[in-house]
Amino acid sequence: MPRKRLTDTGIEKMSPPRAGRMEIGDSIVRGLGLRVSPAGSKSFSVVYKVPGEGGVNGSGMPLVGRQHRVTLGQWPVVSVAEARQRAMKMLAEVSKGEDPRTRLRRENLVRHANTVAVVIERFIDLEAKPNVKSWRNADSVLRLHVVSRWGDRPIRDIRRAEVHELLDEIVESGRVGAAREVRKHLSRLFNWALDREIVATNPVHGLKRRDLQQNLDAGRALTDDEVRYVWYAAGEMGYPFGDLHRLLLLTGQRRCEWANATWGEINSVERTLEIPAGRFKGGRDHVVPLAHDVWSILEGLPRWNCGDYLFSTTGGRIPVSGFSKAKARLDEKMQARMGEEEEFVPFRGHDLRVTCETRLANLGFPQEIRDAVLGHARPGLQKVYNKHDYLEEKSAALMQYAAHLMEIIRLQPAERASNSQFSQHASNIEKCTFYSHRQL
Repeated sequence: MPRKRLTDTGIEKMSPPRAGRMEIGDSIVRGLGLRVSPAGSKSFSVVYKVPGEGGVNGSGMPLVGRQHRVTLGQWPVVSVAEARQRAMKMLAEVSKGEDPRTRLRRENLVRHANTVAVVIERFIDLEAKPNVKSWRNADSVLRLHVVSRWGDRPIRDIRRAEVHELLDEIVESGRVGAAREVRKHLSRLFNWALDREIVATNPVHGLKRRDLQQNLDAGRALTDDEVRYVWYAAGEMGYPFGDLHRLLLLTGQRRCEWANATWGEINSVERTLEIPAGRFKGGRDHVVPLAHDVWSILEGLPRWNCGDYLFSTTGGRIPVSGFSKAKARLDEKMQARMGEEEEFVPFRGHDLRVTCETRLANLGFPQEIRDAVLGHARPGLQKVYNKHDYLEEKSAALMQYAAHLMEIIRLQPAERASNSQFSQHASNIEKCTFYSHRQL
């Protein structure tokens, strides 16, 4: 087999043989060769003999066995430099009397055993559940976007370009927030896998995505007109998302705190929503006093005999989902009410919390009361030494805030959502009966 110094430029200029297969050895790394087929395919391989594989001679010296060949990959996917690096690693193993094929078989078995789906399951069980309170969100995000796409593939094979492609598709669908969540949980997954030597690199590390940079703007407070439009548009939507948005507007709580609420968390004596530490962002119990208008909405919600969630499309068994679509419907109804005379300015669901904070400040409530109402973590040593729960102050603030909003809303003719949605929704749920209640 002729030998020459292999270069990528030289290989590119090589013409395929008219017949048979052409083989050229590398003069830099002996044992490395290039095969060129008549069809023009060019692949690298390394040829070696393992000392000791043929036994020993009379003097006890190891004898080499028969010749072995291992394919290193196709050019140009594998460059000359990479082929030399792989060949030298194998030849170093051979010099120690080891057959590289044994290592390759073992790595191949491990590689195919550690599929994306398998590693994610182990990651959730061993890392996320014990250490992350919101592990269910990580599990849901990874299963929805990652397992569905790469589940059966070895996790070692996932490349940076594929991560970019996945994020691109999510962003193009208008779900930038979801793309941020996917990147965050993928990064943690690969870091965990890297630490356990399941993968050799983290393809998410240092990923440059300006389109996924966190929006540091806390949002904006809604105007009086926008408050009215939200209220009446939500009334048109009815149960579950219309009532949910009205509660978010009147209380300033996080979406998940109402969307995942159960009737067991409603204290009918004190008229409060009591959110347990297990599902509150701050990791502590959070009590939300309920103003009269909030209580009136709760009294009108449906109750199901087979589930306990306040907001559900499955008879109370599972809390509602599909918030992006619901927010889009709310926006559409607001725009329809505005007509062509007024311009609809987009806002986020989080802006309802910003509205609450801003208007409470305008009403004269100090920062510590506003933080208590919204469930913000206390700064510095306050969280260590200040054990006051501010329940009475929160109650006064939320009562005055709800009264303030309803005064704005009632400047327009009162409009009520149709209850027909309740009965129609109930009839679509098998084996679950709806019963109204006026006394909680």
